[in-house]
Order: sequence, then C-alpha cells, then structure tokens
Amino acid sequence: MKILEERNIVLYWCDILFIIACTLMMSIPASYEPNHFAKALFVGSFFQSLSYTLLIFLLVRNNYAIRQVILTLLYILFFLETFTYIRFDSRLDPSIVTLILQTSPQETKEFLNIYLLDTTVLLSLLCMIVCYVLLFYILKFTQYIILVSFKKSLLIIPLLFILFGLSLFFIQLPFPLGNNTINELFISLQFVKDNHGELQQMEEMLDDIKIEKGTCNSKSPVIVLVIGESFNKYHSSLYGYSLPTSPKLCEEKRQHNLLVFNHAHTPTNGTSFAMKYLFTLKSCNSTDSSKYILMPAVFRRAGYKVGYFDNQYTRSSGGSLDYSCGYFLNPQRINNSCFDYRNNDIMTFDGDFVKKYKRIFFKTPGSLNIIHLKGQHFDAAQRYPSSFSRFSNNDIHRQDLNEYQRSQVAAYDNATLYNDHVISDILSFFNNTDAVIIYLSDHGEQIYDDDNHYFGRVFGSDKDKTTLKNVYQVPLMIWCSNLFIQQHPDKYNAIMASVNRSVCIDDIAYLMFDLADIDFNFNKPSRSMINSSYHAHETVIE
Repeated sequence: MKILEERNIVLYWCDILFIIACTLMMSIPASYEPNHFAKALFVGSFFQSLSYTLLIFLLVRNNYAIRQVILTLLYILFFLETFTYIRFDSRLDPSIVTLILQTSPQETKEFLNIYLLDTTVLLSLLCMIVCYVLLFYILKFTQYIILVSFKKSLLIIPLLFILFGLSLFFIQLPFPLGNNTINELFISLQFVKDNHGELQQMEEMLDDIKIEKGTCNSKSPVIVLVIGESFNKYHSSLYGYSLPTSPKLCEEKRQHNLLVFNHAHTPTNGTSFAMKYLFTLKSCNSTDSSKYILMPAVFRRAGYKVGYFDNQYTRSSGGSLDYSCGYFLNPQRINNSCFDYRNNDIMTFDGDFVKKYKRIFFKTPGSLNIIHLKGQHFDAAQRYPSSFSRFSNNDIHRQDLNEYQRSQVAAYDNATLYNDHVISDILSFFNNTDAVIIYLSDHGEQIYDDDNHYFGRVFGSDKDKTTLKNVYQVPLMIWCSNLFIQQHPDKYNAIMASVNRSVCIDDIAYLMFDLADIDFNFNKPSRSMINSSYHAHETVIE
C-alpha cells in the first residue's frame, strides 16, 4: 500500500471542489460583459481560468493554508466584480480601478455610508459571508475523503491543459476571449500605469510651445473656466426643467449676459478622464501628438497669470504617483509651468470654498482662473447646506417613483439650486471686470429619468438613449460681463451666434485661446466653437 501511494497521486473531494470553485469565481465575471458575446466570453474565460487553477493547485497541492488564502482572495475579488457590475454595470475595468485609486477619503466615507445602509447590499454581504463559511466547512470536511488515485505519469494531462490555457493569450481567435478576474485586474492596472507614461511626454512638449500671437496686455480679458460635476442639464430650469432650480442663472440669461449652449457633449462619464480633455489638447476622435500640450501652460507662456482652485483634489506630495483627479498636473515641472497659484484646502460646500478663495482669484487683465467644484457629485444630499433644502419628495410629481426615489430626486434638485447660488457668486465677483466665464460640467448623471429609472452613472460599454441624453449631454454656458461686451463686441456676437452649434468639451481649450486671442504653433482655430471656421466633430464616447 505504501508503494502504491508513492507511485500514485491521491485526489480528494476537497481538491475537486477547490478547482471548481476557483475556476468559476475567476470565469463567471467574463459573462457580465453587456453584449451578445457573453456566452463565448465565459467559455473562453472558463478554459483560461481552469488552466490557472490547475497551475495553482499543482504548486500548492499539499498546503491547505495557502490554498485557503488563495480561495479567500478570489472569493473577495469575485464579490467585488459582481457588486460593481450589479451597481455600476461594469466589471473591475480600467475606469472602475482608476476611479477607486482616485477616490478621496471623504468620497470613500460617503460611499460606505450610502451602501452600508442599503438593505440589498447588506443582504448580499451577509449572503457572501454565509456562502463562504459553508464553502470553508465543506472543503474542511471533505479533505480526507478520497475521490480517485492515479499514476504520477498522468500529470502530463493537466500540464498540457495548463500550457493550452496560457497559450490562449497569444493565439488569434475568430471570436473574443473573455478576460477572467485576474486578467481583468492586470489589464486595468496596466492601463493606469500607461496613463502615467504620458507624463513624460507632457513634460517634454512644454518646450515645444511657441506663442505666435496674443501675448497678454492691459486690454486682455480675465478668463474664468468653471468645471462643474455630475450636472444633469435636464434638471436645470435653464434647460426647461419644471422646478426653479436655476433662478439666478435664468436671470443672467434674461439680461443677455449668460449665453446658454444647447448641444454640448462629453466623451466620458468620469471626472479624471474629462480633466484630460479640458486641460490638454486631447481629442476624443484624434490621436495626434498635440494631445500632450497642456492648456494652462500655453496661457502662462503667453504671459497670463493662471490660478487653479479645486474643491475636490489638491496637489499632494505624491507627485506623479498621486492618484488624485488631476494627477497629471502634479509633477513639479508641469505644476510650475502651468500655474501661478493652487489651493491647499478644500471645503465641505462649494459656496464656502468660493467665499474663502475668491479674494485670491486673479482679476487683473490677462488672468486665467480655473475653478473645479463638487457640484452635484454623488451623494447629492451632501452637496448643499440645510438652508437650501427647498425641494422635498412632495415636489417631485412622479407617480412611477416611490417615496425614497422621489427624495433622491429632490436632493439632487436642491444640489442644483445650491450650484446656481455658487455660480452666481462667482459671476458677481467678476461683475465689474472685463471678464468672460465659461461654465460646463464634466459629465451628467441619471436621476431616475425617462423609462429606465436608473440612478447614477453606467460605466459599461452599453449606452442607451437615456444614458446618452442624461450623462453625455452636458450644460455649457458662457457669461460675459457688461465691460467685456463693451470692449469685445465681436467676441460677444460670435458667442451669441454659436449657441446652437454641436460642441464637445474637448474643444474648450481652443475656445479659450480664441477668447484670449492667443495663437501658437499647435493651435487649431477651427476647433473653437465661436470661430467662423468652426468645424463640429463627432463626440466619440470612450
């Protein structure tokens, strides 16, 4: 019997259960992909995952402690992928991983407060724990039950299968191969790493900026770019919403100082990605080298004073390794080439942030202020003080929504009302200045709109009409002070004539160059929506 054991390998029931469990946990998420290849993606991922599991099993076959650790990690990863898909319609893809790495501690706290109080999440978490405990005890009680004994020479079969599974990476197949959990996470992390590789090219191209016309002088206007957050334009009375959520901006529009664009779009639903479109010359439908030119660096090269005021993220000591929203602006040389001033503190509410920093806003001719607000960012109920709780669920006349859903809509509308107050405060500060202010949101948000009753944003690749409308159409408006209108009537008239053009936020930098009369070696006047030569391009969603 001892000789037989030396020549043979004993396979226990717990071994089979370990192989099956690990394989399924790695491969099932591949079927989450929202397209008609879901079954094929799962099959491809299953064979690949099985090869991974067999390799792991052969390496740690007799070490049950390590096997338990591996099983636990895969189980947690499987739960996270399942949760993100159910809640955000996305796996742990690059967008989700980047968002996780770029999430501030305050946002993490708010996220946990929301979801740890969600009954569905709590039940799911409880179910996960119960299932894990059951799996643990099943494996424990079956570790001594022999299933089969086979000769060591038969190990060649799983080894060949492992080689086949690993070779799928390098074989050109006529159908898509699903990424299992491990592959998906690896690809996502690689994506983030590649993004940092752009930093070197941005730094190198700082020396390539050559100003050809437009050095600032005493007649140069003050330019302000205000970047909002998660603003669904269809919840603003500026765009026809039934509740008075934008009374002050509507008044500015009636006085013809505020010009509202009707067809503005964003190629992304993530702030970090939108910031690249706004701060660089990156285009959603082009990959030319000018995408690494930084817009603020052009203004500073032209003699402008540039201030960056961000109420979401500040520059930390992490430099290029800091995963904040605008991490590509943090390296020392890039920061010094782009900005004369950056804030160090953030506030709970945007109004308090503006109140604190507006005394530092640049108002002299030839100044650029870039202001990034929290806006209506999730959770909207945390974005305004109690004094702005004007709307309640009773004001939301939607019979198709329950009381909790109506309260969420009301909270979002209150946040929109507060955002109106904040923007109006910024406009008032520059009222007696030769100033032009551009306001836009990085993306929208779904607030149980239309028929799909979805709340939040979908990070998957499946974009229905409701998502395209409420998330990828964004508010865009340009405010001109009376002094700006008097001193730059041609610019004002050009803005007024362009409000019905189809525009994309990746053209905002060119609009700003046009307003400042800056021309440089990478400029493309046809990308400015107020230019007579403007040529609209398709917004390609990433």
